[in-house]
Amino acid sequence: DSLEGVSHALRTTEYNDRDEQYAWIQRALNLRRVRIHAFARLNFRYAVLSKRKLTKFVENGTVTGWDDPRFPTVRGVLRRGVNLEALRMFTLSQGASKNVVNMEWNKFWAENKKELDKDAKRYMAIDTTRHVKMIMEDDVGENEYKLTAYHPKDPSLGKRVVRLGKEVML
Repeated sequence: DSLEGVSHALRTTEYNDRDEQYAWIQRALNLRRVRIHAFARLNFRYAVLSKRKLTKFVENGTVTGWDDPRFPTVRGVLRRGVNLEALRMFTLSQGASKNVVNMEWNKFWAENKKELDKDAKRYMAIDTTRHVKMIMEDDVGENEYKLTAYHPKDPSLGKRVVRLGKEVML
């Protein structure tokens, strides 16, 4: 690290036992000191994160590759639809703790939802084969149209026309 110009080595706490050996080699060879910043692993409950174990799935063809959407890899979750900025924000929000964290997946997906919500337009759809009609008895006109925003918090995404009437499909 010292010969390659590295000033700070970032590594997980599982290598802490080697810190003394690392420092001794630097002193013995009269190398510039490299500072070590250790942080704990981030584990997800109910997920295999070991590269050794995941490699078996790739090699025996159980999955299509490291970017398989079922995999808890960066490439896998991006292919599954995770927004890159959401992945970045989630990672930064964890910080560099020295305690091992066992995270629930719902916190990860909530961060993605929060990021996607910023610019996702709102649409409505009704299943044509499985719906129920409800007749309104209010004084609603037969066919009224209302202009409404695609996104309630961001009018810059534009507007859409919504039809209002006595029949409501649920």
